[in-house]
Amino acid sequence: MKTVVFVLAAAAMLAGPQMALANDKPPLPVNVLAARKIYVDNRTGDAVIQNNAYLELAKWGRFQLVDSPQKADVVLRLLGSDRVTFVAAGEKTYVYGLQARIARLQGADEQVPGGFTRLSLIDPKTGVAFWTEQRKTRGPEAKQRLLDGLREAVEQTEKAHGK
Repeated sequence: MKTVVFVLAAAAMLAGPQMALANDKPPLPVNVLAARKIYVDNRTGDAVIQNNAYLELAKWGRFQLVDSPQKADVVLRLLGSDRVTFVAAGEKTYVYGLQARIARLQGADEQVPGGFTRLSLIDPKTGVAFWTEQRKTRGPEAKQRLLDGLREAVEQTEKAHGK
């Protein structure tokens, strides 16, 4: 009997922090709830991921897609492991691949492991990431549920603010 109690207590202690972290994700800032226009900044090099993001946003109906970050209330940045970054330096342009990553925007631009996509909701005026999530996107089924985490974050914020 003592062994069973000990095992159950140990399991609860090990699972407790994980369950608490899963349920205690900080809500989005309130101004995200007022956002209506969104720009998708696809830096994955994968047109299927971008297309799925457009389809999911259209199906969701919460945001109007716009064609530039200047017209957007928020930017949805999609970042993959196979991106290539072009950096202009004077008259020449250099191409930096996977090895040259600069962490900025609160981790929204850090290197992404293979088979994953980082989604970040960014303030287009300040460049600050409101929300960031890394999702497994290897395989067509995984790519079709790309925005689930963002929808959950919006719903959680709405509940927290009684909307």
